[in-house]
Amino acid sequence: MSARQPDDALACRIRAAIPLLADAEGAAPVAYLDNAATMQMPRPVMDALEAFRTTSYANVHRGVHSLSLAASDAFDGARRAVAAFIGADEQEVVFTSGATDALNRAARMLAPALDERSNIVVSGLEHHSNLLPWRHLSRITDCELRVVPPDARGALDLSAFLQEVTENTRIVALTELSNVTGIGCDLAALSAVVHEGSDALIVADGAQGIVHGRRSVRDLGCDLYAFSGHKLGAPCGIGVLWIAARVQERLEPESFGGGTVSEVTEKETRLLGSVERFEAGTPNIDGAVGLAAALRFWEGFDAAALLAHEDALLARLEAGLTLIEGANVLGSCPARHGCLAFSVDKGSPYDWAKIADGRGVAVRSGHHCAQPYLRALGCDAAVRVSVAPYNTAGDIDRALAAFETASCLLKGGGCGGHALCRERHTR
Repeated sequence: MSARQPDDALACRIRAAIPLLADAEGAAPVAYLDNAATMQMPRPVMDALEAFRTTSYANVHRGVHSLSLAASDAFDGARRAVAAFIGADEQEVVFTSGATDALNRAARMLAPALDERSNIVVSGLEHHSNLLPWRHLSRITDCELRVVPPDARGALDLSAFLQEVTENTRIVALTELSNVTGIGCDLAALSAVVHEGSDALIVADGAQGIVHGRRSVRDLGCDLYAFSGHKLGAPCGIGVLWIAARVQERLEPESFGGGTVSEVTEKETRLLGSVERFEAGTPNIDGAVGLAAALRFWEGFDAAALLAHEDALLARLEAGLTLIEGANVLGSCPARHGCLAFSVDKGSPYDWAKIADGRGVAVRSGHHCAQPYLRALGCDAAVRVSVAPYNTAGDIDRALAAFETASCLLKGGGCGGHALCRERHTR
C-alpha cells in the first residue's frame, strides 16, 4: 500500500466499535471530522463506565467497605494505565478535569517562582488554554511574557524562540501539535537546548499531540505535560497533568482539602508524599476509569499504522482542497498530523460548515480558541477538518464534495456551475 493511501480496512475495524458511526438502517452515518474538538467514544469505554457505575460506584481511599475498596482499585489501576501509556511513573500522573484545567493548575503552582526579573516564553501557535494562564501569571507576578510569532509557514520559529530564552526564563510553554494547522514542533530538540541554557521548566500542551502518535513523555524532555481524555474517546471532564518526579519537590499544590493530607492538627498540615497531594477533593473516578478503557482500546492497534492512515487522509484532503475555489489551506510544512484548517474567500467559515452539516459532514468553524495564531496566518476564522483512525477515504470525499457545493453556492447563481462539483454530484 502506498504511504499516502488511507487504510480503510483498519478504519472500518475501529469504526465497528464506535456506536455513533455504525451504519444506521436507511441512513448513511455522519462523516464526523471534528475529532480535534472531541473524539467519538468506543463501545469498550461505554462498557467500562457502565460496569463501574453498576458494580463498584463509591468514593476512593475513604473507606474499608468492599465497594470503596473496589472503586479504589479501579481508580488506582487507571493511574497505572495512564502512566504506562505515556511512559511515566504512576506517581507522576495527576488527574485533572482536562488539559485546560491541567495548564491552569501548572500556572498556579509555578507562580511562586516568578518575580519582576523573570520571563515566560510562549510560542505563537498556542491554543488560548496555553496562552491565557501565562498572560494572567505575568500580570499578577509582574514578570515579562514573551510570545514568539510563528514563521511564514505557520510553524514554530525555533531560532527566534530560543533567542527569547535567557537565564531569567522560568517557564517555557508550547504546544506539541497545533489544533489549527496540525503543525507540530520538535519538543525533544527544543527541550534539550532550553535545559542546557536555562533553569526554565517546560510546560507542554499535549492535547492534540497525545492523540496522533504514541511516545514517552520522558523522551520529549519536557517537565510538565497536559492532555484531555475526551480527545482520546474517553468521557469529558477527565484529563492529566504529568509532572516529572524531578520537579515535583519544587512545586506546592495549588489547592488543598480532602485526600491531600496525612495529618492535620490545630496549627499544622502535613501533606501526603504521594502524587495525591496534587488532587484535592473527590476525583472524577469514573472519568479516570473511562480514560483507562480508552487507552487500552487504542493500545490494541499499531500506533504507527494509525498515524500513517490519518496522515494519508489529510494528504487526500489537502490535495482535494487545492481544486476548490475559495478554499485556502493554512500553513505549510513537510508533515501535518490530525487536522488542517482553511480560510475561505466566499461567504464565511460558518457558512461552509453549515452547508457541510446539511450534507452529513461534521467540521468545525471559527477561531478554534487560537485567535493570535489565526491572525498571524492572515485570517480571523477558518474551517477545520480533523481526522481520527476511524475516518475513511469516503469521509474525506464526502467533505470535499460538501465544500465544492459550498464554493458553488456562495459564489452566487447556485450549485452546478463548477465542473468538479457536477462530477461529484452525479456519482
